[in-house]
Amino acid sequence: MSTTDKTLLWMILTLLGVALSLGLGAVWLNIERMDVAYDLRKMEKSLNQKEALAVKLSVERNNLVSPYQLKKLAGKLDLGVAAPGQIRRFTDTK
Repeated sequence: MSTTDKTLLWMILTLLGVALSLGLGAVWLNIERMDVAYDLRKMEKSLNQKEALAVKLSVERNNLVSPYQLKKLAGKLDLGVAAPGQIRRFTDTK
């Protein structure tokens, strides 16, 4: 085998190794990209669920503290307007 043939063989093997490395790198990057996309989709779904729950809880809180509901609950518990002298106010003396 001549020197030119050996040089050509080493160049071909080197290029083949580089091509193989680039191909494996591209496959690995694609797998990582899909993994990140899956995690992102999962986090977006979780965020949407939490936002929907926050809206529902806000509506429920507003419903529970509405004057109609409070009056209905007060009637059920036999509560009424406080008479003079029934309310005590404490001041913080710190």
